[in-house]
Amino acid sequence: MASTKDFDFDRLAAAYDQVLPLTAPVTARMLELTTGIAAGTSVLDIACGTGEPGLTIAASHPGVRLRGVDRAETMISVARRKAEQRGLEAGYEVMDSEALAVADDDADVVVSRFGLLSFGDSAAEAREVARVLRPGGTFTIATWDATSKNTLTFVMASAVHDLLPPPLHAAMRRQEQLAMPGRREAWLTAAGLSGVTSELFAWDVEFPDGDSLWELATGPAMLGAVLGGLGEEQLASARVEFDRLLADYRRADGSYSLPYACRIISGSGRL
Repeated sequence: MASTKDFDFDRLAAAYDQVLPLTAPVTARMLELTTGIAAGTSVLDIACGTGEPGLTIAASHPGVRLRGVDRAETMISVARRKAEQRGLEAGYEVMDSEALAVADDDADVVVSRFGLLSFGDSAAEAREVARVLRPGGTFTIATWDATSKNTLTFVMASAVHDLLPPPLHAAMRRQEQLAMPGRREAWLTAAGLSGVTSELFAWDVEFPDGDSLWELATGPAMLGAVLGGLGEEQLASARVEFDRLLADYRRADGSYSLPYACRIISGSGRL
């Protein structure tokens, strides 16, 4: 079973922000669903990557006490630098989401975007959310649903399917298993969290042309790390299949509008 230990998130950190614009609508929707944020609120952003959604919360809610944690040291370094550059008060620490070095009932609000419930021991992560969230506090977690709803990555992976290393095949299978209806919600409820609800949130991502799609898909923020050894003929063949799979999303002017969707799960701390 693939886990966070199978992937080098430190290596990914430098390129990670390239994909943030694709998922900005998810952050906006998370903020709509996250209640109870005010000056003095303790916000814990678990598996925060390079700082989202915590930094957006801190910018839009002055006075919150933001703490971000992630197992990748380089991700934390980037998040810390971004907070300093934006003049935001935030504390960042390297930490495993399956065993948080956080006191019980420490957070008023827990958030996570595309980190929790996606890679490692999801049931353990759910228990940690329940443990660190104070009774009556709130949580909002965004996670990918079926892999095909992560449109660009899915199309690229399909185009080079036979060339992908075993850990990536395992990760894609695991995403499908995690997306089975109600599994994540059941883990959170079993952990003691209350009022657990979820929604399939959909949005569109715009690209000016096919070349910009291909550049991002084959770059370091997506599958570039595993495509570096491909020859020109293999890449050319992959590009043909890539364009074929995306043809239905191509507009008359050559631009593209790709549908995306993810699962957003929210609720409250244990009663």
